[in-house]
Amino acid sequence: MKKFLLIILMLSPVLSVLAQPSVPLKIWYDRPADATVQDKTKGWENNPEWLKALPVGNGFMGAMVFGDVNRERIQLNEKTLWSGSPSDENNPEAFGALAEIRQLLFAGKFKEATELTLKTQVCKGPGSGQGNGADVPYGTYQTLGDLWLQTQSQSKFSNYRRELDIQRGVVSISYTQDGVDFKREIFASNPDRALVIKISSNKKGAISFDAMLNRPERFTTKASDGALLMYSSLKNGKGGDGMKYAARMKSVIKEGSSRVSDTAISIRNADEVTLIITASTNYKLSYPTYIGSDPLTTSLDQLQKASSYKYEELLKRHERDHRSLFDKVSLHLSNIKSDTIPTDRRLANQQNADDLHLQELYFQFGRYLLIASSREGSLPANLQ
Repeated sequence: MKKFLLIILMLSPVLSVLAQPSVPLKIWYDRPADATVQDKTKGWENNPEWLKALPVGNGFMGAMVFGDVNRERIQLNEKTLWSGSPSDENNPEAFGALAEIRQLLFAGKFKEATELTLKTQVCKGPGSGQGNGADVPYGTYQTLGDLWLQTQSQSKFSNYRRELDIQRGVVSISYTQDGVDFKREIFASNPDRALVIKISSNKKGAISFDAMLNRPERFTTKASDGALLMYSSLKNGKGGDGMKYAARMKSVIKEGSSRVSDTAISIRNADEVTLIITASTNYKLSYPTYIGSDPLTTSLDQLQKASSYKYEELLKRHERDHRSLFDKVSLHLSNIKSDTIPTDRRLANQQNADDLHLQELYFQFGRYLLIASSREGSLPANLQ
């Protein structure tokens, strides 16, 4: 034991020198992900393009950024948004079958063990509907919806880069179109409980787009309090209304014009635009009372508070909060001076054991996802 402690003490100066990675920790691509919406009836099928989208989250609200130039899709999640309602789904046969399932596994009869597991270790009712249980009493986790940014151009683009800086918790998208350099920055702030998007360019008056909110079903949008509001309730699985939700989006612009209708926020000829999105449900984290405050009131309060800060202040507050957790652990395995290989190509070549930068990214990305998906006061990590 003494020898082991001595080795650790001898290594500690070396570890401190190697504490910071030689290049920024970024997951990046040189092309957008396909923003096509997946068939909602196939809840358990992997969507390869969704996996290419870049995630941000504040522990309560998450987003997947696809990065399309002319029609951007940012898929939104609010972690408490479930369909269904309280119901007794305990299966009395489940416990009694455990011993037999274990015996089958120990005997190497995996097929038989799987069949008995699927037959007995399930809810006595329809359960979550194998991932498609929006209409059943038990219910299932539901997407909050999608934010769409429809630009006024359909021209080709170049110099495209989409990246997630996991040290800062910020997604950046940059490209050149019609001779103009555009940039988007997206992050989910925990201190301000908001998703923040900044759109800028190197040419005055070059930013024009429509920002819309929708989801696969059960939603209404309208102009409200100077913002676009999307709200409704999910199904309770028993023929009535279940959990209520609300999402709000407000624009702050430099120059140009901004108009809010019942379907979109329309931006024309702006120099710079900041979008602030907040969301809430009426779920209450307190058993057995699960109905909380009105999401219309909560989301409005969140939006007003977040909107009281300038973009630079929102970003600073977010980064300070994110790095207070992320910077607790560092890992330095590689000595590369620049990251010139897009992450999808690194993954395709991951049999290369010498790509230690990929191992750094993999380790730190796992930590990033946990920070983004679960914070104090929220539910455990979910499908962000």
